[in-house]
Amino acid sequence: MRPTKEKTRKPRDLVDQLSRLSVVMVILAVTSAAWLDYLNFKQKKVYYLPWRLATTEANRRPALTSPPALSEFLRRQLDTSGLPSEAIAEEKTDEGLLYITARTTARDYRRLKDNFWMTLKKAGIKTKLREEKSASGEVLVTAELRQNSRTRGWIVFRYPDPVQARKALKSQSAPAPEKKEPTRVVAVVIDDIGEDLIFLQELINLKVPLTVAVLPDSSLARESAELAAKNGLEVIIHLPLEAFNNHLISAGADGLITTAMSPQDVRSILDRDFSLLPQARGLNNHMGSKATASEDLMEIIISFLKEKNLYFLDSRTSPRSVAYELALKKQVPAAARQVFLDADENRSRVKDRMLELFNQARKNGQAIGIGHPFPETLEVLKAYLPRAADFGVQLVPVSAVVKKYPGRS
Repeated sequence: MRPTKEKTRKPRDLVDQLSRLSVVMVILAVTSAAWLDYLNFKQKKVYYLPWRLATTEANRRPALTSPPALSEFLRRQLDTSGLPSEAIAEEKTDEGLLYITARTTARDYRRLKDNFWMTLKKAGIKTKLREEKSASGEVLVTAELRQNSRTRGWIVFRYPDPVQARKALKSQSAPAPEKKEPTRVVAVVIDDIGEDLIFLQELINLKVPLTVAVLPDSSLARESAELAAKNGLEVIIHLPLEAFNNHLISAGADGLITTAMSPQDVRSILDRDFSLLPQARGLNNHMGSKATASEDLMEIIISFLKEKNLYFLDSRTSPRSVAYELALKKQVPAAARQVFLDADENRSRVKDRMLELFNQARKNGQAIGIGHPFPETLEVLKAYLPRAADFGVQLVPVSAVVKKYPGRS
């Protein structure tokens, strides 16, 4: 009888094993299906299980680290606040910074501000607010947008100052008061002028205050200075000075002043240059990293400018320059460059430098930028200078921002 019992037990064991194997296979199949469905959810494809319900509030928050996502987020919030799209202007730089301007009214800004700033805070965007009044009668509320300890850009709300508007309404019959000079100004200088009258005419056509620095030994120096002055541009001499790298030959640098020259030779060149270009209100250095670091040489040049009642603009071609400080010490009207608009080999960055120039002026009250006769620079000048007021600054010639002293014009 034992053999019979053995025969009946084996089929049952086989059935149990197959059942367990089936369960394992089912578990593997369900697990695999769920994993594939989750991958589809992560890749934003079609999925069937409620993965979104399992995510946390932080995971559902939109990622705002990239400029396009931040731009879309801010525009969505402004749209939700009821601002029309035509009231919003946006600039994007190649370095990933945003500059958004929103025009509104005092009433509408008060209505939307609390909810708007709170929404940005919940989204992980820190804002550093600054409110100020412009000379044109507007209130500017500027917010620096920071995320993960990095500046992502700025947003500026602009609206008419209601207090100033009421005062203007009450004094309609009275003569308009004299406008005060704006506190935030930008001076733009274009160097290396004197070889291309067509480029100069393009600058004139912008109809904005500009300063042109003319190379005294360029082929069209005299014609360029006359044309610029006739059309309201400020003229200065772009004085060739010795560089540290012994680069003594440069376009328009035939009248180069070196540290080895005698005081008589230096003054002779200066006398000749200003006789050739009598329209010049002052000078800035062309090259000059070595010359501007020489106190002896700069003493001669600064003394000449003081005698002639002219100003000095330090192009800051070297951090070792003593020229600006020496000019201030000798009470000669002077200024120093803050931003080179087109010093990068990558000319696509000119727009970034222009926005940097505007931002420095807004932060410090004034800023000076220097550019050159490049096609890319001209395109940025055309796009931004006529709209300088939209960025809260006003364009002026360099003579308006040089540091002056009592008794000197």
